[in-house]
Amino acid sequence: MIQDLDETLKQLLIQKVPIKTTETDITFEMPDKDWETKPQKPKINLFLYDIRENHELRSNERFLTRNGVMGSETRDPVRMDLSYMITVWTKEVADEHWLLGNLLKALLRYPILPSEILQGEFDPKNNPSVPPMPPLRAWVSQPERIPNGWEFWSAFEGGLKAGLSYVVTIPVQPFTPDEVYLVTETAIKLEQKQGSG
Repeated sequence: MIQDLDETLKQLLIQKVPIKTTETDITFEMPDKDWETKPQKPKINLFLYDIRENHELRSNERFLTRNGVMGSETRDPVRMDLSYMITVWTKEVADEHWLLGNLLKALLRYPILPSEILQGEFDPKNNPSVPPMPPLRAWVSQPERIPNGWEFWSAFEGGLKAGLSYVVTIPVQPFTPDEVYLVTETAIKLEQKQGSG
C-alpha cells in the first residue's frame, strides 16, 4: 500500500512536473549528510517521515451491497495522513531552487491526485471496491503540518535545507466486509375485530 503511494507520487512528478528520469533521480530514502558532497545527477528525494490517522475524517458510516437474500456490509475506510519531506539535491543552489519551484507549482495544481497517475491498489481498475474508495487528497507546506526545521534536520546531523512538506491522505481498509441477511419480504397480518352486539 505505501509502496503504491510512493509509485503514485513518482508518476505525479514524472507526468505533471514533468521530470525526465534519465536526467533526474527520484528516490524515497532517508536524507544522508553525505549527499551534501554534490551529486553528479540531480536528485529529488521524498522521505516519508510520519504516518498518523486523520481524526477529522474519521467515520462510522457503513455501506450495504445487496446480493439476493444476502448482503455485504462494508465499513468506511480509515483515513491516514502520510507526510513526506521533499528535497532537491544538485550541484548548484540555483538549480536546486529552480527545480524546487517547479515541484511546488506542480504539487499545488493537484490537491486531489489525478486518476491517471494512481498506481497499485489506489488505481480503481485494480481495486473495484463498493463503494468506490475516496480520492487521495494532498496538502503542500501547510503551517500546521510542517515539522520544526531545526528538529527535523538535526536528526540527520546535517544543516538546514529547503524542502516541501507534503501530506497525502489515503484510505486504508483494514476491515473485511460482513455478510448479513436481508429482509426480502414484508408480512402484514390483519385480524378482524368483532364488534359488540
